[in-house]
Amino acid sequence: MRKFKLVLLSVVLGLMLCACGEKETQSYSQLEASVLMQQYGTEDVDIQTWRSYRAATIANSYVVDTIDAIIDDPLALGAPFDTFTYSEVEAHVYQASGFVTDGYAFANAVDNFKKGYDETGRIVTREEPVVYVDGNEIIVDIACECEGRNADIEMIFVNDLSEMKLTSAAFNPRYTTAEKMKKAALNTVIGMGTVFVMLIIIAFIISLFGAVPAMFKKKTKKDKAEESIDKAVEQIVKNETAESSDAELVAVIAAAVVAYEGTTDTSGFVVRSIRKIKRQ
Repeated sequence: MRKFKLVLLSVVLGLMLCACGEKETQSYSQLEASVLMQQYGTEDVDIQTWRSYRAATIANSYVVDTIDAIIDDPLALGAPFDTFTYSEVEAHVYQASGFVTDGYAFANAVDNFKKGYDETGRIVTREEPVVYVDGNEIIVDIACECEGRNADIEMIFVNDLSEMKLTSAAFNPRYTTAEKMKKAALNTVIGMGTVFVMLIIIAFIISLFGAVPAMFKKKTKKDKAEESIDKAVEQIVKNETAESSDAELVAVIAAAVVAYEGTTDTSGFVVRSIRKIKRQ
Protein backbone atom coordinates (compact mmCIF):
# COMPACT_ATOMS: atom_id res chain seq x y z
CA MET A 1 0.00 0.00 0.00
CA ARG A 2 2.80 2.37 0.87
CA LYS A 3 4.56 1.62 -2.43
CA PHE A 4 1.32 2.28 -4.31
CA LYS A 5 1.00 5.69 -2.64
CA LEU A 6 4.57 6.55 -3.55
CA VAL A 7 3.97 5.57 -7.18
CA LEU A 8 0.74 7.60 -7.30
CA LEU A 9 2.48 10.61 -5.78
CA SER A 10 5.27 10.36 -8.36
CA VAL A 11 2.74 10.27 -11.21
CA VAL A 12 0.88 13.29 -9.84
CA LEU A 13 4.13 15.25 -9.44
CA GLY A 14 5.17 14.34 -12.98
CA LEU A 15 1.84 15.54 -14.38
CA MET A 16 2.14 18.76 -12.42
CA LEU A 17 5.62 19.37 -13.80
CA CYS A 18 4.42 18.73 -17.34
CA ALA A 19 1.54 21.13 -16.83
CA CYS A 20 3.91 23.79 -15.50
CA GLY A 21 6.20 23.35 -18.51
CA GLU A 22 3.40 23.87 -21.04
CA LYS A 23 3.06 27.35 -22.49
CA GLU A 24 -0.30 29.04 -22.27
CA THR A 25 -1.58 29.55 -25.80
CA GLN A 26 -4.54 31.45 -27.18
CA SER A 27 -6.17 31.08 -30.55
CA TYR A 28 -6.98 34.06 -32.75
CA SER A 29 -10.71 33.65 -32.17
CA GLN A 30 -10.22 33.64 -28.39
CA LEU A 31 -8.16 36.81 -28.57
CA GLU A 32 -10.69 38.45 -30.86
CA ALA A 33 -13.55 37.62 -28.49
CA SER A 34 -11.62 39.01 -25.52
CA VAL A 35 -10.84 42.22 -27.38
CA LEU A 36 -14.49 42.70 -28.37
CA MET A 37 -15.66 42.14 -24.80
CA GLN A 38 -13.09 44.64 -23.56
CA GLN A 39 -14.22 47.15 -26.16
CA TYR A 40 -17.84 46.86 -25.05
CA GLY A 41 -16.89 46.97 -21.38
CA THR A 42 -17.95 43.46 -20.47
CA GLU A 43 -14.40 42.46 -19.59
CA ASP A 44 -11.54 44.30 -17.93
CA VAL A 45 -8.95 45.70 -20.34
CA ASP A 46 -5.86 43.51 -20.58
CA ILE A 47 -2.97 45.14 -22.48
CA GLN A 48 -1.30 41.78 -23.15
CA THR A 49 -4.44 40.49 -24.85
CA TRP A 50 -4.41 43.51 -27.15
CA ARG A 51 -0.73 42.94 -27.94
CA SER A 52 -1.26 39.27 -28.76
CA TYR A 53 -4.33 40.04 -30.88
CA ARG A 54 -2.45 42.70 -32.83
CA ALA A 55 0.51 40.37 -33.43
CA ALA A 56 -1.78 37.58 -34.67
CA THR A 57 -3.61 40.00 -36.98
CA ILE A 58 -0.39 41.33 -38.48
CA ALA A 59 1.01 37.82 -38.95
CA ASN A 60 -2.09 36.35 -40.59
CA SER A 61 -3.35 39.28 -42.61
CA TYR A 62 -0.22 41.17 -43.62
CA VAL A 63 3.09 39.36 -43.28
CA VAL A 64 2.27 36.17 -45.20
CA ASP A 65 0.41 38.07 -47.91
CA THR A 66 3.29 40.52 -48.35
CA ILE A 67 5.85 37.70 -48.60
CA ASP A 68 3.68 35.85 -51.15
CA ALA A 69 3.30 39.03 -53.19
CA ILE A 70 7.09 39.53 -53.31
CA ILE A 71 7.68 35.89 -54.30
CA ASP A 72 5.08 36.19 -57.09
CA ASP A 73 6.38 39.56 -58.26
CA PRO A 74 9.82 40.81 -57.14
CA LEU A 75 8.69 44.31 -58.17
CA ALA A 76 5.73 44.26 -55.78
CA LEU A 77 7.34 46.92 -53.55
CA GLY A 78 8.15 49.22 -56.47
CA ALA A 79 11.66 47.96 -57.31
CA PRO A 80 13.50 44.63 -57.48
CA PHE A 81 13.40 43.25 -53.92
CA ASP A 82 16.92 41.83 -54.17
CA THR A 83 18.36 45.31 -54.72
CA PHE A 84 17.01 46.75 -51.44
CA THR A 85 19.22 47.38 -48.44
CA TYR A 86 17.83 46.23 -45.09
CA SER A 87 16.80 49.77 -44.17
CA GLU A 88 15.03 50.10 -47.54
CA VAL A 89 13.22 46.82 -46.90
CA GLU A 90 11.90 48.20 -43.62
CA ALA A 91 10.74 51.44 -45.26
CA HIS A 92 9.08 49.82 -48.29
CA VAL A 93 7.35 47.10 -46.26
CA TYR A 94 5.92 49.67 -43.85
CA GLN A 95 4.78 51.88 -46.71
CA ALA A 96 3.17 48.98 -48.62
CA SER A 97 1.71 46.88 -45.79
CA GLY A 98 1.71 49.08 -42.70
CA PHE A 99 3.65 46.87 -40.27
CA VAL A 100 7.07 47.36 -38.70
CA THR A 101 9.75 44.78 -39.42
CA ASP A 102 13.44 44.18 -39.11
CA GLY A 103 14.89 44.42 -42.62
CA TYR A 104 17.37 41.59 -42.21
CA ALA A 105 14.74 39.29 -40.68
CA PHE A 106 12.19 40.04 -43.41
CA ALA A 107 14.71 39.47 -46.23
CA ASN A 108 15.66 36.10 -44.69
CA ALA A 109 11.96 35.25 -44.31
CA VAL A 110 11.38 35.79 -48.05
CA ASP A 111 14.27 33.45 -48.89
CA ASN A 112 13.05 30.90 -46.34
CA PHE A 113 9.52 30.90 -47.75
CA LYS A 114 10.85 30.48 -51.30
CA LYS A 115 12.87 27.41 -50.33
CA GLY A 116 9.95 26.03 -48.33
CA TYR A 117 7.55 26.41 -51.25
CA ASP A 118 9.96 24.45 -53.46
CA GLU A 119 9.44 21.51 -51.11
CA THR A 120 5.78 21.85 -50.10
CA GLY A 121 4.17 23.79 -52.91
CA ARG A 122 2.16 26.94 -52.30
CA ILE A 123 -0.16 27.42 -49.36
CA VAL A 124 -3.74 26.29 -50.00
CA THR A 125 -5.35 27.15 -46.66
CA ARG A 126 -4.18 28.61 -43.35
CA GLU A 127 -5.60 27.71 -39.97
CA GLU A 128 -6.22 30.43 -37.42
CA PRO A 129 -3.10 31.64 -35.64
CA VAL A 130 -2.15 30.38 -32.19
CA VAL A 131 -0.35 32.85 -29.95
CA TYR A 132 1.74 32.55 -26.80
CA VAL A 133 3.89 35.02 -24.91
CA ASP A 134 7.48 34.31 -23.95
CA GLY A 135 8.86 37.23 -21.96
CA ASN A 136 9.58 40.09 -24.32
CA GLU A 137 8.46 38.11 -27.36
CA ILE A 138 5.10 37.19 -28.84
CA ILE A 139 5.20 33.99 -30.89
CA VAL A 140 2.55 33.38 -33.52
CA ASP A 141 2.18 29.89 -35.03
CA ILE A 142 0.07 29.26 -38.15
CA ALA A 143 -0.58 25.74 -39.43
CA CYS A 144 -0.79 25.55 -43.23
CA GLU A 145 -2.16 23.08 -45.72
CA CYS A 146 -0.01 23.19 -48.82
CA GLU A 147 -0.14 21.65 -52.29
CA GLY A 148 2.40 19.00 -51.28
CA ARG A 149 3.27 18.40 -47.66
CA ASN A 150 1.86 20.57 -44.88
CA ALA A 151 3.89 23.17 -43.02
CA ASP A 152 3.96 25.51 -40.02
CA ILE A 153 4.72 29.21 -40.01
CA GLU A 154 6.32 30.73 -36.94
CA MET A 155 6.65 34.47 -36.44
CA ILE A 156 8.15 36.38 -33.54
CA PHE A 157 7.19 39.94 -32.61
CA VAL A 158 8.48 42.36 -30.01
CA ASN A 159 6.08 42.35 -27.07
CA ASP A 160 5.37 46.07 -27.31
CA LEU A 161 2.01 47.52 -28.38
CA SER A 162 3.55 50.82 -29.50
CA GLU A 163 5.95 49.08 -31.89
CA MET A 164 4.78 45.58 -32.81
CA LYS A 165 7.97 44.77 -34.72
CA LEU A 166 8.48 41.54 -36.62
CA THR A 167 11.89 40.09 -35.70
CA SER A 168 11.67 36.61 -37.26
CA ALA A 169 9.53 34.59 -39.66
CA ALA A 170 10.11 30.98 -40.68
CA PHE A 171 8.34 28.50 -42.96
CA ASN A 172 8.85 24.96 -41.61
CA PRO A 173 7.72 21.95 -43.67
CA ARG A 174 6.28 19.07 -41.64
CA TYR A 175 7.97 15.69 -41.76
CA THR A 176 6.63 12.31 -40.73
CA THR A 177 8.33 10.32 -38.00
CA ALA A 178 9.76 7.95 -40.61
CA GLU A 179 11.20 10.84 -42.59
CA LYS A 180 12.72 12.36 -39.46
CA MET A 181 14.27 9.00 -38.54
CA LYS A 182 15.62 8.58 -42.06
CA LYS A 183 17.10 12.07 -41.99
CA ALA A 184 18.60 11.46 -38.55
CA ALA A 185 20.11 8.15 -39.71
CA LEU A 186 21.57 9.83 -42.79
CA ASN A 187 23.08 12.59 -40.67
CA THR A 188 24.52 9.95 -38.33
CA VAL A 189 26.09 8.02 -41.23
CA ILE A 190 27.54 11.20 -42.72
CA GLY A 191 28.88 12.27 -39.34
CA MET A 192 30.46 8.88 -38.60
CA GLY A 193 31.87 8.67 -42.13
CA THR A 194 33.44 12.10 -41.73
CA VAL A 195 34.97 11.09 -38.41
CA PHE A 196 36.45 7.87 -39.87
CA VAL A 197 37.88 9.72 -42.88
CA MET A 198 39.50 12.29 -40.58
CA LEU A 199 40.91 9.48 -38.41
CA ILE A 200 42.41 7.81 -41.48
CA ILE A 201 43.97 11.10 -42.58
CA ILE A 202 45.37 11.69 -39.09
CA ALA A 203 46.77 8.13 -38.98
CA PHE A 204 48.43 8.67 -42.36
CA ILE A 205 49.99 11.94 -41.19
CA ILE A 206 51.26 10.26 -38.02
CA SER A 207 52.78 7.45 -40.11
CA LEU A 208 54.70 10.06 -42.07
CA PHE A 209 56.35 11.22 -38.84
CA GLY A 210 58.06 7.82 -38.61
CA ALA A 211 59.24 7.95 -42.23
CA VAL A 212 60.90 11.35 -41.90
CA PRO A 213 63.63 10.25 -39.38
CA ALA A 214 64.31 7.19 -41.54
CA MET A 215 64.85 9.45 -44.55
CA PHE A 216 67.26 11.62 -42.56
CA LYS A 217 69.03 8.49 -41.35
CA LYS A 218 69.49 7.20 -44.89
CA LYS A 219 70.76 10.58 -45.94
CA THR A 220 73.29 10.57 -43.07
CA LYS A 221 74.54 7.12 -44.03
CA LYS A 222 74.87 8.25 -47.65
CA ASP A 223 76.83 11.33 -46.59
CA LYS A 224 79.15 9.21 -44.43
CA ALA A 225 79.72 6.78 -47.31
CA GLU A 226 80.53 9.64 -49.66
CA GLU A 227 82.88 11.10 -47.06
CA SER A 228 84.69 7.74 -46.71
CA ILE A 229 85.02 7.48 -50.47
CA ASP A 230 86.43 10.99 -50.66
CA LYS A 231 88.98 10.21 -47.93
CA ALA A 232 90.01 6.99 -49.70
CA VAL A 233 90.44 8.81 -53.00
CA GLU A 234 92.47 11.53 -51.25
CA GLN A 235 94.71 8.91 -49.63
CA ILE A 236 95.25 7.16 -52.97
CA VAL A 237 96.19 10.47 -54.57
CA LYS A 238 98.65 11.15 -51.75
CA ASN A 239 100.20 7.70 -52.11
CA GLU A 240 100.52 8.10 -55.86
CA THR A 241 102.10 11.52 -55.37
CA ALA A 242 104.59 10.08 -52.88
CA GLU A 243 105.49 7.18 -55.20
CA SER A 244 105.92 9.54 -58.12
CA SER A 245 108.24 11.76 -55.99
CA ASP A 246 110.42 8.72 -55.01
CA ALA A 247 110.76 7.67 -58.64
CA GLU A 248 111.92 11.14 -59.63
CA LEU A 249 114.46 11.15 -56.76
CA VAL A 250 115.83 7.73 -57.85
CA ALA A 251 116.27 9.01 -61.38
CA VAL A 252 118.16 12.07 -60.17
CA ILE A 253 120.47 9.96 -57.97
CA ALA A 254 121.09 7.50 -60.82
CA ALA A 255 122.03 10.35 -63.13
CA ALA A 256 124.43 11.77 -60.53
CA VAL A 257 126.13 8.36 -60.08
CA VAL A 258 126.50 7.94 -63.85
CA ALA A 259 128.06 11.37 -64.14
CA TYR A 260 130.41 10.59 -61.26
CA GLU A 261 131.52 7.25 -62.82
CA GLY A 262 131.91 8.87 -66.25
CA THR A 263 129.66 6.39 -68.04
CA THR A 264 126.18 6.41 -69.62
CA ASP A 265 125.12 2.85 -68.67
CA THR A 266 122.96 2.56 -65.56
CA SER A 267 122.29 -1.19 -65.82
CA GLY A 268 125.21 -2.03 -63.61
CA PHE A 269 123.78 -0.62 -60.41
CA VAL A 270 120.42 -0.57 -58.62
CA VAL A 271 119.20 1.96 -56.05
CA ARG A 272 117.97 -0.19 -53.15
CA SER A 273 116.95 2.52 -50.75
CA ILE A 274 117.21 6.22 -50.10
CA ARG A 275 118.13 7.41 -46.65
CA LYS A 276 118.77 10.92 -45.46
CA ILE A 277 122.05 11.34 -43.56
CA LYS A 278 122.20 13.83 -40.80
CA ARG A 279 125.26 16.03 -41.10
CA GLN A 280 127.17 17.18 -38.02
